[in-house]
Amino acid sequence: MTGGGSGAALVVGSAFMDVLGALFPVRMNLTGEDLEFTFVLSDPPPDDVAEWVQRWSGTGVAGHVPRFFVDASGRRIRVELAGTAVRAVIVVPEARAPDAPRPGRWQDQVPTALKIALDEIARMLSRCHHYAGGPEPLIDLELGYRPEAGYEDRLAAAHDSAKGWVAPVRPVLVMRWRSATSAQRKAFADELPDVTSTRRWIRRRRTARIMGLEVELPS
Repeated sequence: MTGGGSGAALVVGSAFMDVLGALFPVRMNLTGEDLEFTFVLSDPPPDDVAEWVQRWSGTGVAGHVPRFFVDASGRRIRVELAGTAVRAVIVVPEARAPDAPRPGRWQDQVPTALKIALDEIARMLSRCHHYAGGPEPLIDLELGYRPEAGYEDRLAAAHDSAKGWVAPVRPVLVMRWRSATSAQRKAFADELPDVTSTRRWIRRRRTARIMGLEVELPS
């Protein structure tokens, strides 16, 4: 375990993203202190995977040493951070992860947006723990992608050179409380920016934008 609750796991995960560079996050799933990513590697091509692993081996991530495991096909790299519950699967483009969004230049903006949002959520968890006391709060946090309304119209109107920047989907973080006191939940809610409530299917969805990234909040 990473120790220090969900906030500490997010800090390590953010540092992990920072060290490995702008890898596109197809999925991210935080369960308490257990954090797992799935990234798509845009560079290098498959025959350079071993060289890529050699380059990053021995690079420290938030004080932890990454261990790399390449599968027999050379198309999937599993990374574990020693002494933590943070890990990742990195997939080369030719072996794209299932349900990966349609590729394009729009993906270049997602890693930075996600990292900034994770850093801020980690700070919010730290502050709510400081204000309310009690054990370290634990959350579940899942990254997904939702269809972007009006995508086809914007794509049709865009110049050919700009079409790759038109996003077919938008990243969304879905948050749930796993273990937290009522005082911690209130302290966290008090820090949220404007919260909106919309009806989705048979239930209401409360959302807020944390550092620009849409976050679906616990009911």
